[in-house]
Amino acid sequence: MTGAREGRESARLRRLAHAVLMPGFVGTSAPPWLLDALAGGLGGVCYFGHNVSGSTAALSREIHRAGTAVIATDEEGGTVSRLHGAQGSPHVGAAVLGRVDDPALTAEVARGIARDVRRAGIDLVLAPVVDVNSDPANPVIGVRSYGGEPDLVGRHAAAFVEAVQAEGVAACAKHFPGHGDTKVDTHAGLAVVDVDLPTLRSRELVPFAAAIAAGARCVMTAHIVFPALDDAPATLSAPLLALLREELGFEGVVVSDAVDMRAISETAGFAEGVVLALAAGVDLVCLGNPALPGAGATASATGEEEFRTALDAVLAAVGEGRLPTARLEEAAGRVAALADWSRSGDRAPLPAPDRAGVNDRAARQALHVRGAVAGALRSPVHVVDVRRRRSVVSGRVSDRLTAALLDRLPGSTAEALFARPPGAEGRVTEADLDGGGTPLDPPAPAVPRADVILTGTPRADPAEEAALLRLLARNPRAVTVCLGLPESTEDLPAARRAVFTYGDSAPTVRAVTALLTD
Repeated sequence: MTGAREGRESARLRRLAHAVLMPGFVGTSAPPWLLDALAGGLGGVCYFGHNVSGSTAALSREIHRAGTAVIATDEEGGTVSRLHGAQGSPHVGAAVLGRVDDPALTAEVARGIARDVRRAGIDLVLAPVVDVNSDPANPVIGVRSYGGEPDLVGRHAAAFVEAVQAEGVAACAKHFPGHGDTKVDTHAGLAVVDVDLPTLRSRELVPFAAAIAAGARCVMTAHIVFPALDDAPATLSAPLLALLREELGFEGVVVSDAVDMRAISETAGFAEGVVLALAAGVDLVCLGNPALPGAGATASATGEEEFRTALDAVLAAVGEGRLPTARLEEAAGRVAALADWSRSGDRAPLPAPDRAGVNDRAARQALHVRGAVAGALRSPVHVVDVRRRRSVVSGRVSDRLTAALLDRLPGSTAEALFARPPGAEGRVTEADLDGGGTPLDPPAPAVPRADVILTGTPRADPAEEAALLRLLARNPRAVTVCLGLPESTEDLPAARRAVFTYGDSAPTVRAVTALLTD
């Protein structure tokens, strides 16, 4: 009997360990190892762009039939879209909505996002981003944030959460306790926000409080150190997660950001990071994207190796007494409650949202124009793209605006000043993690002619800023299109004619193209 009891207890612990993990996988159908994990009680599955090129709804049905896992994805609108990565999001991003500052409009856009993910069979949207973008040079948040004012971010976060969850999709406010005041992308390294507790409470925590008050089912942690509370990054910090529970009163599921990111994998380590996150109070550990370079990822990575490494680490930590069984039970219970909520609503297919009207309106309203740019492009032009950084989270530098201008103005030409690693189009490489792009730094006589100059957030990258200034010195009448986040509408003073777009979603591309060519 003792052996039988031990066997049952071992099986129970193994199921609990499954319940707190959320792996990614490679492919557009569920691989056998994932189906086995689902049968074993897997808590979540995270879709990335490479998972959704086929019939995503059919894939989701396959996963839901195999277990009770919550299916999640990053679908923020704007620059970060898994479902629409190839063609560009049909939904504007947070910076556009924050600039317009109409929470009702934000709610309309959020409903469209929720309907898109629900039609794909997805239960949890890893949005909204509720970071207060207090550092305009932030390399990873930028236009993903509603803005730099806590109350503004808070009211839009609340509108997004309420609208998404009214459609039967869970929302996840991120990146707790705030990723807006950093100059480091935690995909690439560990970031530190060295502010005192009063600043944290009056700035970073305000939007999280608003999202929680609006009923957010999940909150995602950041891999950021806040020395005022702890020396460990928030994902691994019991004091910071206690603040979330006790001070902000959050009762839902705490989801980690991906533990394969360098901020964790190159400090605590991937396997130990999983254990420490759970011990600190995380309920569902996102293991990450197996298609990205990183700890545990190889050229042939499928997600299985990372999952088994994480599962073994959790079971070993329980056996060693470092991770209490009660902590796993608590976390698994919260994840199960989220899954129950996701299944409890009406899951009938929804009609496709009317994306174009509301998003095109928002994109037009957000544009800020300097100088005579309306209808300025009437004949073939030469477009020069000086953007250097390719965000790891969005995956690529978008050429959609260039393509739209070349299509609208036949005979036009284009070039990019910064090379992309050979064979890396649409794929994040080690070079991107280390800073992005290989600079083609031409001497002054080689600075090209330009009628249109595309830039992102040049102050975040000195090489891009220097290239932009050289181009403007030679081409003072060029129209500069800033697709990133300006410090203010007075930014880029060397550009006599400029358009500030606050993102590069498909609606924004349409709005800019129409402005410049109609």
